[in-house]
Amino acid sequence: MSSPDETPPAAEVGSLIRRSGRSSLGRWLKPTVTIALYVLVFYWIDAREISSTLKTAQFGIAGACVLLYMAGQAISTLKWRILLAPVDLSTPYLRLLGFYFTGMFFNLFLPTIVGGDAVKALLLARETGAPARATMSVFMERNTGLCALLLIALVAAYLAPPVRLYGVSLVALTWLLGAGYAAANIVLFSPQAYRIADRLIARSPLKRMRARAASLYEAAMPYTRAVGVLISSILLSIVFQFVVIGVVFLTARALSLSIPLTAAAVFVPLVSLAGMVPVSVNGLGVREALYILLFGRIGIPAELAVSLALLYFAVTVIASLPGGLVYALQKSPGSLAAEAAPDLH
Repeated sequence: MSSPDETPPAAEVGSLIRRSGRSSLGRWLKPTVTIALYVLVFYWIDAREISSTLKTAQFGIAGACVLLYMAGQAISTLKWRILLAPVDLSTPYLRLLGFYFTGMFFNLFLPTIVGGDAVKALLLARETGAPARATMSVFMERNTGLCALLLIALVAAYLAPPVRLYGVSLVALTWLLGAGYAAANIVLFSPQAYRIADRLIARSPLKRMRARAASLYEAAMPYTRAVGVLISSILLSIVFQFVVIGVVFLTARALSLSIPLTAAAVFVPLVSLAGMVPVSVNGLGVREALYILLFGRIGIPAELAVSLALLYFAVTVIASLPGGLVYALQKSPGSLAAEAAPDLH
Protein backbone atom coordinates (compact mmCIF):
# COMPACT_ATOMS: atom_id res chain seq x y z
CA MET A 1 0.00 0.00 0.00
CA SER A 2 1.31 3.44 -0.91
CA SER A 3 2.24 5.96 1.69
CA PRO A 4 0.65 9.42 1.52
CA ASP A 5 3.76 10.81 -0.18
CA GLU A 6 3.54 8.11 -2.81
CA THR A 7 -0.07 8.81 -3.78
CA PRO A 8 -0.22 8.83 -7.58
CA PRO A 9 -1.46 11.91 -9.39
CA ALA A 10 -4.61 10.07 -10.44
CA ALA A 11 -5.71 9.69 -6.82
CA GLU A 12 -4.95 13.30 -5.97
CA VAL A 13 -6.69 14.64 -9.06
CA GLY A 14 -9.67 12.45 -8.23
CA SER A 15 -9.66 13.93 -4.74
CA LEU A 16 -9.57 17.41 -6.28
CA ILE A 17 -12.63 16.63 -8.39
CA ARG A 18 -14.50 15.30 -5.36
CA ARG A 19 -13.63 18.46 -3.39
CA SER A 20 -14.81 20.62 -6.28
CA GLY A 21 -18.13 18.82 -6.09
CA ARG A 22 -18.45 19.87 -2.44
CA SER A 23 -17.84 23.55 -3.14
CA SER A 24 -19.78 26.28 -1.44
CA LEU A 25 -21.99 26.61 -4.49
CA GLY A 26 -23.20 23.10 -3.93
CA ARG A 27 -22.65 19.90 -5.81
CA TRP A 28 -25.63 20.26 -8.10
CA LEU A 29 -25.89 24.02 -8.56
CA LYS A 30 -23.49 24.37 -11.50
CA PRO A 31 -24.96 21.41 -13.45
CA THR A 32 -28.44 22.82 -12.76
CA VAL A 33 -27.41 26.27 -14.02
CA THR A 34 -25.81 24.69 -17.09
CA ILE A 35 -28.98 22.75 -17.93
CA ALA A 36 -31.16 25.82 -17.28
CA LEU A 37 -29.04 27.95 -19.61
CA TYR A 38 -29.22 25.34 -22.36
CA VAL A 39 -32.99 25.06 -21.91
CA LEU A 40 -33.32 28.84 -22.27
CA VAL A 41 -30.99 28.98 -25.27
CA PHE A 42 -32.69 26.16 -27.15
CA TYR A 43 -36.18 27.36 -26.22
CA TRP A 44 -35.65 30.50 -28.29
CA ILE A 45 -33.92 28.96 -31.29
CA ASP A 46 -34.59 26.25 -33.85
CA ALA A 47 -32.50 23.22 -32.85
CA ARG A 48 -33.19 21.55 -36.22
CA GLU A 49 -31.55 24.45 -38.02
CA ILE A 50 -28.48 24.11 -35.80
CA SER A 51 -28.30 20.41 -36.62
CA SER A 52 -28.56 21.16 -40.34
CA THR A 53 -25.87 23.84 -40.10
CA LEU A 54 -23.43 21.56 -38.27
CA LYS A 55 -23.99 18.78 -40.81
CA THR A 56 -22.79 21.10 -43.57
CA ALA A 57 -19.63 22.12 -41.71
CA GLN A 58 -16.33 21.79 -43.58
CA PHE A 59 -14.63 19.34 -41.27
CA GLY A 60 -11.28 19.75 -43.01
CA ILE A 61 -11.17 23.32 -41.72
CA ALA A 62 -12.43 22.14 -38.32
CA GLY A 63 -9.61 19.58 -38.18
CA ALA A 64 -7.07 22.29 -38.96
CA CYS A 65 -8.59 24.30 -36.10
CA VAL A 66 -7.95 21.37 -33.73
CA LEU A 67 -4.27 21.26 -34.71
CA LEU A 68 -3.98 25.05 -34.47
CA TYR A 69 -5.55 25.04 -31.01
CA MET A 70 -3.14 22.33 -29.86
CA ALA A 71 -0.22 24.39 -31.19
CA GLY A 72 -1.53 27.30 -29.13
CA GLN A 73 -1.40 25.13 -26.01
CA ALA A 74 2.22 24.28 -26.81
CA ILE A 75 2.94 28.04 -26.90
CA SER A 76 1.25 28.46 -23.52
CA THR A 77 3.37 25.65 -22.11
CA LEU A 78 6.50 27.49 -23.25
CA LYS A 79 5.23 30.57 -21.45
CA TRP A 80 4.62 28.52 -18.29
CA ARG A 81 8.17 27.17 -18.41
CA ILE A 82 9.53 30.71 -18.67
CA LEU A 83 7.46 31.68 -15.62
CA LEU A 84 9.07 28.92 -13.53
CA ALA A 85 12.45 30.66 -13.48
CA PRO A 86 11.60 33.56 -11.11
CA VAL A 87 10.35 31.09 -8.47
CA ASP A 88 13.40 28.84 -8.87
CA LEU A 89 11.58 25.87 -10.36
CA SER A 90 12.72 23.88 -13.36
CA THR A 91 10.84 21.13 -15.19
CA PRO A 92 11.51 19.74 -18.69
CA TYR A 93 9.30 21.24 -21.38
CA LEU A 94 7.78 17.91 -22.45
CA ARG A 95 6.89 17.14 -18.84
CA LEU A 96 5.13 20.49 -18.53
CA LEU A 97 3.41 19.89 -21.87
CA GLY A 98 1.97 16.68 -20.45
CA PHE A 99 0.76 18.57 -17.37
CA TYR A 100 -0.77 21.25 -19.60
CA PHE A 101 -2.74 18.82 -21.71
CA THR A 102 -3.85 16.96 -18.58
CA GLY A 103 -5.20 20.26 -17.27
CA MET A 104 -6.99 20.84 -20.58
CA PHE A 105 -8.58 17.40 -20.29
CA PHE A 106 -9.86 18.08 -16.78
CA ASN A 107 -11.22 21.45 -17.88
CA LEU A 108 -13.90 19.35 -19.56
CA PHE A 109 -15.16 18.19 -16.16
CA LEU A 110 -14.25 20.81 -13.58
CA PRO A 111 -16.56 23.78 -12.90
CA THR A 112 -14.96 26.55 -14.98
CA ILE A 113 -12.49 26.89 -17.83
CA VAL A 114 -9.78 27.49 -15.23
CA GLY A 115 -10.56 24.29 -13.28
CA GLY A 116 -7.69 22.58 -15.08
CA ASP A 117 -5.30 25.13 -13.59
CA ALA A 118 -5.75 23.45 -10.22
CA VAL A 119 -4.79 20.11 -11.78
CA LYS A 120 -1.68 21.64 -13.39
CA ALA A 121 -0.66 23.20 -10.08
CA LEU A 122 -1.18 19.89 -8.29
CA LEU A 123 0.92 17.91 -10.76
CA LEU A 124 3.73 20.49 -10.80
CA ALA A 125 3.69 20.63 -7.00
CA ARG A 126 4.16 16.86 -6.85
CA GLU A 127 6.97 17.15 -9.37
CA THR A 128 8.83 19.88 -7.49
CA GLY A 129 7.72 19.52 -3.86
CA ALA A 130 6.99 23.26 -3.84
CA PRO A 131 3.19 23.74 -3.66
CA ALA A 132 3.02 27.53 -3.23
CA ARG A 133 5.59 28.28 -5.92
CA ALA A 134 3.98 25.78 -8.31
CA THR A 135 0.57 27.34 -7.68
CA MET A 136 1.95 30.82 -8.20
CA SER A 137 3.54 29.86 -11.54
CA VAL A 138 0.18 28.54 -12.75
CA PHE A 139 -1.54 31.67 -11.46
CA MET A 140 0.95 33.89 -13.31
CA GLU A 141 0.46 31.85 -16.46
CA ARG A 142 -3.24 32.63 -16.21
CA ASN A 143 -2.64 36.19 -15.00
CA THR A 144 -0.45 37.15 -17.97
CA GLY A 145 -3.01 35.49 -20.24
CA LEU A 146 -5.72 37.73 -18.78
CA CYS A 147 -3.53 40.76 -19.42
CA ALA A 148 -3.18 39.75 -23.07
CA LEU A 149 -6.93 39.10 -23.33
CA LEU A 150 -7.75 42.56 -22.05
CA LEU A 151 -5.14 44.31 -24.21
CA ILE A 152 -6.44 42.64 -27.36
CA ALA A 153 -10.07 43.25 -26.41
CA LEU A 154 -9.40 46.92 -25.69
CA VAL A 155 -7.67 47.56 -29.02
CA ALA A 156 -10.25 45.52 -30.93
CA ALA A 157 -13.12 47.35 -29.21
CA TYR A 158 -12.02 50.54 -30.96
CA LEU A 159 -11.71 48.79 -34.33
CA ALA A 160 -14.74 46.50 -34.23
CA PRO A 161 -18.22 47.52 -35.42
CA PRO A 162 -19.84 49.69 -32.72
CA VAL A 163 -21.67 47.42 -30.29
CA ARG A 164 -23.53 48.31 -27.10
CA LEU A 165 -24.68 45.86 -24.45
CA TYR A 166 -27.63 47.21 -22.50
CA GLY A 167 -26.48 50.75 -23.20
CA VAL A 168 -22.81 50.13 -22.37
CA SER A 169 -20.27 50.29 -25.20
CA LEU A 170 -17.69 47.53 -25.58
CA VAL A 171 -14.96 50.13 -25.17
CA ALA A 172 -16.34 51.15 -21.77
CA LEU A 173 -16.87 47.51 -20.77
CA THR A 174 -13.30 46.50 -21.60
CA TRP A 175 -11.91 49.53 -19.76
CA LEU A 176 -13.99 48.56 -16.71
CA LEU A 177 -12.70 44.98 -16.81
CA GLY A 178 -9.16 46.29 -17.25
CA ALA A 179 -9.52 48.51 -14.20
CA GLY A 180 -10.65 45.52 -12.13
CA TYR A 181 -7.69 43.48 -13.36
CA ALA A 182 -5.27 46.30 -12.50
CA ALA A 183 -6.75 46.71 -9.02
CA ALA A 184 -6.40 42.98 -8.28
CA ASN A 185 -2.75 42.99 -9.37
CA ILE A 186 -1.98 46.09 -7.32
CA VAL A 187 -3.23 44.24 -4.23
CA LEU A 188 -1.12 41.21 -5.14
CA PHE A 189 2.14 42.96 -5.95
CA SER A 190 2.06 46.14 -3.84
CA PRO A 191 3.15 45.61 -0.20
CA GLN A 192 1.08 48.58 0.98
CA ALA A 193 -2.08 47.41 -0.81
CA TYR A 194 -1.50 43.85 0.41
CA ARG A 195 -1.25 44.97 4.05
CA ILE A 196 -4.56 46.83 3.74
CA ALA A 197 -6.21 43.77 2.17
CA ASP A 198 -4.71 41.51 4.84
CA ARG A 199 -6.18 43.66 7.63
CA LEU A 200 -9.59 43.52 5.96
CA ILE A 201 -9.35 39.73 5.59
CA ALA A 202 -8.38 39.42 9.27
CA ARG A 203 -11.72 41.00 10.20
CA SER A 204 -13.77 38.88 7.82
CA PRO A 205 -14.97 35.24 7.74
CA LEU A 206 -11.99 34.54 5.45
CA LYS A 207 -9.42 35.08 8.22
CA ARG A 208 -8.48 31.39 8.18
CA MET A 209 -7.08 31.96 4.69
CA ARG A 210 -4.50 34.51 5.85
CA ALA A 211 -1.66 32.01 6.23
CA ARG A 212 -2.23 30.55 2.76
CA ALA A 213 -2.63 34.03 1.28
CA ALA A 214 0.63 35.12 2.93
CA SER A 215 2.53 32.18 1.45
CA LEU A 216 1.18 32.90 -2.03
CA TYR A 217 2.00 36.60 -1.63
CA GLU A 218 5.59 35.70 -0.74
CA ALA A 219 5.71 33.38 -3.75
CA ALA A 220 4.55 36.24 -5.99
CA MET A 221 7.28 38.65 -4.91
CA PRO A 222 10.01 37.25 -7.23
CA TYR A 223 7.89 38.29 -10.21
CA THR A 224 8.19 41.94 -9.21
CA ARG A 225 11.90 41.64 -10.01
CA ALA A 226 11.41 39.71 -13.26
CA VAL A 227 10.11 42.36 -15.63
CA GLY A 228 11.69 40.72 -18.67
CA VAL A 229 10.00 37.40 -17.88
CA LEU A 230 6.63 39.10 -17.49
CA ILE A 231 6.99 40.99 -20.78
CA SER A 232 7.99 37.80 -22.60
CA SER A 233 5.04 35.97 -21.05
CA ILE A 234 2.56 38.67 -22.04
CA LEU A 235 3.89 38.65 -25.62
CA LEU A 236 3.52 34.87 -25.80
CA SER A 237 0.04 35.24 -24.33
CA ILE A 238 -0.87 37.69 -27.08
CA VAL A 239 0.33 35.17 -29.67
CA PHE A 240 -1.78 32.47 -28.02
CA GLN A 241 -4.88 34.68 -27.83
CA PHE A 242 -4.53 35.49 -31.53
CA VAL A 243 -4.37 31.74 -32.15
CA VAL A 244 -7.66 31.30 -30.26
CA ILE A 245 -9.26 34.21 -32.11
CA GLY A 246 -8.01 32.68 -35.36
CA VAL A 247 -9.52 29.33 -34.40
CA VAL A 248 -12.92 30.94 -33.82
CA PHE A 249 -12.61 32.89 -37.08
CA LEU A 250 -11.73 29.73 -39.04
CA THR A 251 -14.46 27.76 -37.26
CA ALA A 252 -16.91 30.35 -38.56
CA ARG A 253 -15.50 29.82 -42.06
CA ALA A 254 -16.05 26.07 -41.61
CA LEU A 255 -19.73 26.95 -41.22
CA SER A 256 -19.55 29.26 -44.29
CA LEU A 257 -20.14 32.13 -41.86
CA SER A 258 -18.40 35.44 -42.48
CA ILE A 259 -17.62 37.51 -39.39
CA PRO A 260 -15.33 40.55 -39.08
CA LEU A 261 -11.98 39.55 -37.62
CA THR A 262 -12.06 42.64 -35.37
CA ALA A 263 -15.41 41.56 -33.96
CA ALA A 264 -14.00 38.11 -33.14
CA ALA A 265 -10.98 39.81 -31.53
CA VAL A 266 -13.18 41.60 -29.02
CA PHE A 267 -15.98 39.04 -28.58
CA VAL A 268 -13.75 36.01 -27.98
CA PRO A 269 -11.84 37.58 -25.05
CA LEU A 270 -15.11 38.71 -23.45
CA VAL A 271 -16.57 35.20 -23.75
CA SER A 272 -13.35 33.71 -22.31
CA LEU A 273 -13.51 36.09 -19.34
CA ALA A 274 -17.17 35.25 -18.70
CA GLY A 275 -16.38 31.53 -18.87
CA MET A 276 -14.05 31.90 -15.89
CA VAL A 277 -16.97 32.85 -13.64
CA PRO A 278 -17.95 29.63 -11.79
CA VAL A 279 -21.65 29.59 -12.59
CA SER A 280 -21.78 26.59 -14.93
CA VAL A 281 -19.78 23.50 -15.83
CA ASN A 282 -16.86 24.53 -18.07
CA GLY A 283 -18.70 27.69 -19.10
CA LEU A 284 -21.34 25.64 -20.93
CA GLY A 285 -24.52 27.58 -21.56
CA VAL A 286 -22.76 30.83 -20.73
CA ARG A 287 -20.72 30.54 -23.93
CA GLU A 288 -23.73 29.89 -26.14
CA ALA A 289 -25.79 32.67 -24.56
CA LEU A 290 -22.96 35.18 -25.06
CA TYR A 291 -22.43 34.10 -28.67
CA ILE A 292 -26.10 34.87 -29.30
CA LEU A 293 -25.85 38.20 -27.46
CA LEU A 294 -22.57 39.40 -28.96
CA PHE A 295 -22.59 38.03 -32.49
CA GLY A 296 -26.26 38.92 -32.74
CA ARG A 297 -25.20 42.56 -32.43
CA ILE A 298 -23.45 42.27 -35.81
CA GLY A 299 -26.35 40.56 -37.52
CA ILE A 300 -25.53 36.88 -36.98
CA PRO A 301 -28.75 34.85 -36.47
CA ALA A 302 -29.03 33.07 -33.12
CA GLU A 303 -28.97 29.60 -34.69
CA LEU A 304 -25.71 30.34 -36.51
CA ALA A 305 -24.18 31.89 -33.38
CA VAL A 306 -24.97 28.78 -31.33
CA SER A 307 -23.71 26.53 -34.13
CA LEU A 308 -20.43 28.46 -34.04
CA ALA A 309 -20.21 28.12 -30.26
CA LEU A 310 -20.90 24.38 -30.37
CA LEU A 311 -18.42 23.68 -33.18
CA TYR A 312 -15.74 25.72 -31.41
CA PHE A 313 -16.42 23.77 -28.21
CA ALA A 314 -16.09 20.51 -30.15
CA VAL A 315 -12.72 21.69 -31.47
CA THR A 316 -11.48 22.38 -27.93
CA VAL A 317 -12.80 19.04 -26.65
CA ILE A 318 -11.01 17.06 -29.38
CA ALA A 319 -7.81 19.06 -28.81
CA SER A 320 -8.04 18.26 -25.08
CA LEU A 321 -8.47 14.50 -25.42
CA PRO A 322 -4.72 13.72 -25.61
CA GLY A 323 -4.55 14.98 -22.02
CA GLY A 324 -6.69 12.04 -20.97
CA LEU A 325 -4.13 9.63 -22.41
CA VAL A 326 -1.29 11.50 -20.71
CA TYR A 327 -3.19 11.34 -17.43
CA ALA A 328 -3.87 7.62 -17.77
CA LEU A 329 -0.15 6.97 -18.34
CA GLN A 330 0.99 9.37 -15.61
CA LYS A 331 3.40 7.98 -13.06
CA SER A 332 3.92 9.45 -9.62
CA PRO A 333 6.33 12.38 -10.20
CA GLY A 334 7.45 12.83 -6.63
CA SER A 335 6.21 13.86 -3.25
CA LEU A 336 3.71 16.66 -2.79
CA ALA A 337 3.89 18.58 0.47
CA ALA A 338 0.68 18.61 2.49
CA GLU A 339 -1.66 21.36 1.39
CA ALA A 340 -1.69 22.73 4.93
CA ALA A 341 2.07 23.29 4.85
CA PRO A 342 2.73 26.16 2.42
CA ASP A 343 6.08 26.44 0.67
CA LEU A 344 7.85 29.62 1.78
CA HIS A 345 11.26 28.98 0.25
